[in-house]
Amino acid sequence: MMKRLLASILLCVSIVISHGITKSTEHLVYLPEAANMDKTRTAGNTKCRSQSECGYHDGVNYSWCYTDYSDNWDYCCTGECTTEGATFLWCQSGLQAQYCGNTNTKDVNGRKCLETHTCGTHMEDIYSPFADYYWCYVDMNANWGYCCSPFSNCGKHGESYNWCNTSRSSDSNSWDYCNIN
Repeated sequence: MMKRLLASILLCVSIVISHGITKSTEHLVYLPEAANMDKTRTAGNTKCRSQSECGYHDGVNYSWCYTDYSDNWDYCCTGECTTEGATFLWCQSGLQAQYCGNTNTKDVNGRKCLETHTCGTHMEDIYSPFADYYWCYVDMNANWGYCCSPFSNCGKHGESYNWCNTSRSSDSNSWDYCNIN
């Protein structure tokens, strides 16, 4: 029987954590990283670069690692990947909730993503133009393509053509035509 990991998010009326941090109703409460989490894969299941395991680097309040290609990075889970309370897979990453589980392996044009760099936000920094978009490298020459958001499958969605949302936000302008088989 598989044991469930301790939940990473608690909705509470008022909890005082042993470190003196108080959170009130409907706020997230941070719990330490689970000891048996895979520290070599991001929340989106991208492989971390060698010598760059998931962790709290550079004083930030979320777990992350550099991915295999370039100096891009992605979030890592600090709790189990679950659908609890949602209709999609998510996990806790420090003080933030992240999409987790398997991501797309093809860009919106149907090109296969590098195995080491599947679709994700892969942020170089939060000010990067890619910070809000799902994308992947499609070859070792740094050619890339937008990917459908994990929350938006390629489909007609009431139109005469296939399209999907490519952004983490609900911005209606962040979509692209798609041809994923």
